Amino acid sequence: MNQNINNMEKVGKPKLVFFQWKHERLPKFLLLHMQQHVKCLSEFFDVILINEDCDYQQICDLYQPDLALFESGYRSSISQRLKITNTSTHPQIPKLGFHNADAWCDWRTGFLSDMEHWGIETFFSICTTTPEHTPEIAENMFVWPNFIDADVYRDYGESKVVEVLINGCVNLLYPWREKIFNILTDRYPSLVFQHSGYDSSSSQMIYGEQYARTLNASFFVPACGTVAKDVVRKHFEIPGSRSCLIAEKTPSVEAAGFVDMQNCVFADESDILDKLDYLFKNPDELARITDSGYQLVHSQHTLKQRDQILQWFNLHKHLKPNQKIVQTNPFGDLTVVDKSSGIESSHIICNGAHLVALRQGDEKLWAEKYDEAESLYLKCLNYIHWMREPKLKLALCSLYKGTPKRSLELLVELVNVDLMHSQVLDPDPIEWAYLIISLLCQGKLNEAIIRAEQFPLLCHPELERTRWVVNVLQNKRDIIPPSAERSPKSRRSVHQMPSLNLADWVDRLAIVLRSCQQLKLAEQLHGLSIRGDEVIETPKINSNNVTEIWRNQRLLIHLNRLKTLDYLFNQLSIPPRPSLPPISELDYAIRLARAVKKIIIRFPERLKNAFTSGRSLTTKVMMK
Repeated sequence: MNQNINNMEKVGKPKLVFFQWKHERLPKFLLLHMQQHVKCLSEFFDVILINEDCDYQQICDLYQPDLALFESGYRSSISQRLKITNTSTHPQIPKLGFHNADAWCDWRTGFLSDMEHWGIETFFSICTTTPEHTPEIAENMFVWPNFIDADVYRDYGESKVVEVLINGCVNLLYPWREKIFNILTDRYPSLVFQHSGYDSSSSQMIYGEQYARTLNASFFVPACGTVAKDVVRKHFEIPGSRSCLIAEKTPSVEAAGFVDMQNCVFADESDILDKLDYLFKNPDELARITDSGYQLVHSQHTLKQRDQILQWFNLHKHLKPNQKIVQTNPFGDLTVVDKSSGIESSHIICNGAHLVALRQGDEKLWAEKYDEAESLYLKCLNYIHWMREPKLKLALCSLYKGTPKRSLELLVELVNVDLMHSQVLDPDPIEWAYLIISLLCQGKLNEAIIRAEQFPLLCHPELERTRWVVNVLQNKRDIIPPSAERSPKSRRSVHQMPSLNLADWVDRLAIVLRSCQQLKLAEQLHGLSIRGDEVIETPKINSNNVTEIWRNQRLLIHLNRLKTLDYLFNQLSIPPRPSLPPISELDYAIRLARAVKKIIIRFPERLKNAFTSGRSLTTKVMMK
């Protein structure tokens, strides 16, 4: 790492263009985090910061960067996601995705959508457990871990006047902190700062130097890595301000170099009082641990030690076709290995309680124990009520139990997180597939057909099978079944589904249809002759069913009308509705009316002048 920095100083810093979301409206304590990312990158790169919608080709032509970094997936109702066009240009410039969010964030699907549309295959995350939560991108995921700014978090020489400082939320998302909170506050005089929320600008939120000085004035400060057992900023801010860190013993915290009673205190509800009592009675021992924690953080976890992106850039420049880059420790250096070596990046596995409940729920779901599965998925949601994976699985439970309306509600809610809130171009492909299946399970074949035609570039084996089934249910002949091989164009998903051949997959779908009383559709699937992934024979079309032929013709005309309207509205730059794509012409009429209304509001003087000119012209014509 130090060699990279020395070489960089000799030849000059490489130029990095950083597409960071527009965060200017965030509360100051969060805005500081975004500024620290830029400050860290500036240690190793000549950073050009882009915070506006832009054309990638124009940016690259103007600045000639060596590397491009794209932030995405940040969960916020205040920050503004960037719209970046022409990202397929300048293929010689490496592109990296930056997932600036919690490992379990429900906006991960938006991140994956952005990465696909921007043509980005390699990612960095601030969380050590992101690969554990999203295995489909683990192979291409590196960690750019949290850090401190040593100019802020340091020893201010404050007198130690606070025995225990507790700063942050106390709820089920932080189960370790919730367990030790009452234990500590009942025994020791404690200074407590409750978290006011990530969209809050409350004056009671302390941050920056004020926060660092308060840490510096405290003997002990606990830090919780959430239910995911990750490493958060507090794990470094506390010892970095020369206070003694109390933490849950987890693989991620140990990977950062923390050792119990050497540079921190690992404790739980069973031994935390004994350890603190011992250290208060032995102040020299407490001072030694506190000093060791301070040295660890300032030697390994400041922004000056976070050069992982520079390491990747330097290694990538000389990478041979038979080689790849791996990261064997989230806090260590990146290295190059031969692809044939079998060496992979060593990702942290923490087995948080939410993931344990999710995996147990999956076992029950596929064992057809739906009530038990639902109970476990709800347990997962008790920890993180906005997490996507248990919501999708609850939707599947509803289908198997014959309540497709509830399933559709859950899936529409998930899809709207992407289309309405994060405002990306398309949803998660597995969620979209089961939204279509939920429509089939309500007997809404026409709407399912329309939905299957939407997002035509969205590709995934689960979605391709769903589209194929929709075609089969329309009695279309000679429809090529989806390939058993996963397409290189397949979108990555946050969801993990069992690997089934086509025959078993269709059998499960038929079970769902029968549970939802769609017996006719289930019978049509039963008529398919499939062996493994090979379709031997599809049902023959009933050419005498004039009503069905006429229905299909009307539906085809309707689909073509929707596609034509879509094209026209795109040409007119009329934005889509921030929700599910339209299934009727009424939606386009409403959007057109809203667009006209905006024009009237935005350009009243121009319209007034046009009206006045028209009236004047009419008067002149009448006079003649």
